[in-house]
Amino acid sequence: MSGQVAGPAHGARWVLGLVFFSGFAALVYQVLWMKQIGLLFGNTAQAAGVTLASFFAGLAVGSRVMGNRVGRAVNPLRIFAWLELGVAITALLYFLILAIYRMVYPGLYQAAGPGALMLLTKFALALLLVFPPAFCMGGTIPVLGQCMVRRRESFARLSALLYGLNTLGAAAGAALAGFFLPPWLGFNGTCGVALAVSIAVTTTAFVVSRKEAPVGSTAEEETIPGEADEASDGSLTRQQRRQRQREGQGDRKAKRSRGPVAERPGGVWPLAILLLSFLSGFGVLVLEVVWTRLFSQVLENSVYSFAAILVVVLLFLALGAVLSSRLAHLSAPPSQVLTWLLLAGAGALIVMPTVFLKLTDGMQLITSDGSWGEYLGLIFRSTSVVIGPPALLLGTVFPYLMKLEEDFLKTPGASLGRLAAANTIGAVFGALGCGFFLLDAVGMWRTVQLVALIYLLVALVLPASRTALGLGTKVAVLALIVINVLVVGFKGLPVVATDPDRPEETVLEVWEGSDCTVSVTEGPSGRTIRINSDYSLGSTGAYLSEAFQADLPLMVYPETRSVFFLGLGTGITAGRALDRQHRVARVVACELVPEVVLAAKTYLIEGGGFDLTGGLFRDRRVEILIEDGRHHLLATDARYDMINADLFVPFRSGAGSLYTLEHFQNARRRLEPGGVFVQWLPLHQLTKDDFLVIARTMVEAFDQVSMWRHNFQPGNEMVALMGHPKGAALPACSLDSSAEQELAVAGKTHRDLRALNLPLNPQTILLFYAGNLTAARSLFEGVALNTDNFPVIEYLAPRRYRRGGQEVPWFLGQSFAGFVDEVQAICPPSEDPLLAKRSEENRRLSLAGSAFHRAGLAEVRGDERATREAWKQFVAAWANRVK
Repeated sequence: MSGQVAGPAHGARWVLGLVFFSGFAALVYQVLWMKQIGLLFGNTAQAAGVTLASFFAGLAVGSRVMGNRVGRAVNPLRIFAWLELGVAITALLYFLILAIYRMVYPGLYQAAGPGALMLLTKFALALLLVFPPAFCMGGTIPVLGQCMVRRRESFARLSALLYGLNTLGAAAGAALAGFFLPPWLGFNGTCGVALAVSIAVTTTAFVVSRKEAPVGSTAEEETIPGEADEASDGSLTRQQRRQRQREGQGDRKAKRSRGPVAERPGGVWPLAILLLSFLSGFGVLVLEVVWTRLFSQVLENSVYSFAAILVVVLLFLALGAVLSSRLAHLSAPPSQVLTWLLLAGAGALIVMPTVFLKLTDGMQLITSDGSWGEYLGLIFRSTSVVIGPPALLLGTVFPYLMKLEEDFLKTPGASLGRLAAANTIGAVFGALGCGFFLLDAVGMWRTVQLVALIYLLVALVLPASRTALGLGTKVAVLALIVINVLVVGFKGLPVVATDPDRPEETVLEVWEGSDCTVSVTEGPSGRTIRINSDYSLGSTGAYLSEAFQADLPLMVYPETRSVFFLGLGTGITAGRALDRQHRVARVVACELVPEVVLAAKTYLIEGGGFDLTGGLFRDRRVEILIEDGRHHLLATDARYDMINADLFVPFRSGAGSLYTLEHFQNARRRLEPGGVFVQWLPLHQLTKDDFLVIARTMVEAFDQVSMWRHNFQPGNEMVALMGHPKGAALPACSLDSSAEQELAVAGKTHRDLRALNLPLNPQTILLFYAGNLTAARSLFEGVALNTDNFPVIEYLAPRRYRRGGQEVPWFLGQSFAGFVDEVQAICPPSEDPLLAKRSEENRRLSLAGSAFHRAGLAEVRGDERATREAWKQFVAAWANRVK
């Protein structure tokens, strides 16, 4: 056959480079879109699921449509150039559409309310937003396949190579977008990099497409006919073209009769290949969700942890595609090779839990005292050991299906488009099915077992030669099915870690939900609710500490009638607002994880019948929302006297968005006139740099910001930052507790520091007041803002506290005390406008708190002289003995 399709002049290397950089840009876009849409729709599994489904739907439809059309093209590379241009244009329009969404979305949220209708609305909006660029992306591989593949025998090898390079480019894009570009350039700048790459790919493809030299296979292989072949040779009559086509079909039938696939029932295999493509996409995406969930149990779950898992998965899938390209040269029957791959991949899955548990010492936290780079290397090594073998082996399955497809090939683009569409639809079902159903219904380990069983059953029904090798393979498959179903005890494997230092602690119940794993443990300190083994949401042993997170701001503002709690945790804090000492008439508590609400409702009532949540789950004044708190404040029209935001670990993935300028501004808009916003900060999880970023960001968002201590415990300090309206001072207090204050320290010395029982009321609450940050804003000069575009906290906080074996520089103890002294020196309590309605004696309680904290620090150091001096300063200010 002599028909040729116009191709790039500089050969296959240009096309291979284009497919790499096309994959690179596509993953950068995807990472950014998932992040930005999450900020709008909420960082929930459901919102992420519908966004991912919309993206995959675009890929699937683009693959199918463009695969069908490209077979009629004279110049496929030019079509690729137009598709890449379409990616760039629709990616630009994405920002316009997203801006429009931000304006109309609150109205839709308020009209639809939570539930299925809102989820359907999010899916429709996500579809309009990401479907067009995803459609263009999905069409690129079939089009490049049509450009590259000129001979039937080269289809499997070149198609697998294209997928491998495209996925390798995607891994590079995920690495740059996950680790480097956002903190360097911001999300908008990172998107600009992706746009520049898309435009460069577009320009190069247009230039190369003007040449007419064929690329791909060698001349002695069988040429694939197509409509473009006939159209390109205008010298042939219609009768001659038909005769040539009949001759080509005869040649191909003769060739197939001589090949190793004569065993195949031709009417069944095309459908079987589609089904296998679907199952491959389904299995890989299910496993990706499970792998992410597994490592969330043993990693600190920063943005880098999830990026590392994504990069490792993509990298080994790319290597699997390259391996498939090499396997296409084997002379063995393709169905036999595919059976081996499925058998080996399923075997790797069956041993994966054992490898994971051995590597993590029974799901203990993976940690390192080394530098940030050393810790990152540890993450990559750990994930590669566990994920690498099954991802590599199973990553060969879909590309190798191209070898089976060779005997039914009409045009390369059509085959690639059809199979890619089936594979992507399988990925949609895998991601959604695992996140919404499998994890909750059967758990992580059983899900792995189920995927392995699916691969083994497929391997069992694939045709095999009647040789000893073929029969032996089937016996091995049957043996592995028996081992997987009857021998491997996945049900008994742990799903959360137990602390080896606290053997007396027992796990009461575990829930494997769509967002995370939630557990309740019981030990000497009480009951604790945990997320993913290591992250504690609070415990009954910390009842007074958690209750004080509600008491402090409500004592400062005793007339508060409505409170919104961003984060529920144990429910102790929100429940405390219902106490009779306060006057709250309405409480709305928002919790992201539904299993946390179930855990608190089930286990936070002690054996004696005392409800530690203060009747939170039965009080008519309370509304509990299962929703992303930031998302709710963005979209609702409700207003509150107070918004009380819980402690969020800054370096955890997603938590950084709760400290951004945009979030603080949204919260301010949800306050009633005169309302206040309270943000609690865990200083034992913040460096001073991180604290300054968050404080400076709040100072930018609110007219006045004050700082309050939660306690005076050295090494365990927490603070609250309060955002106040412009020109408003703290409410006056007419209580006279001077006699109680004097009585509390009467006859006491510095040796009684830890045994003091200080009266706590709206008058003495100023003991915890640490200063006016707005008045001391000069301390934040040069400090970066944390914004949605430049997420400083999310990307830099995980790096800052790792200093290669040095002591972690948490913002605790003397470091924090020194900062308070600086703030109070710039704006002394006697001159603080926020304290204008308080008496001179009452204002001095702020100085008493600073002295009390310094006394505790000196006592820990063993410096009795400093302890005694700080004690004297405390008593003088506390009991009004200032001369």
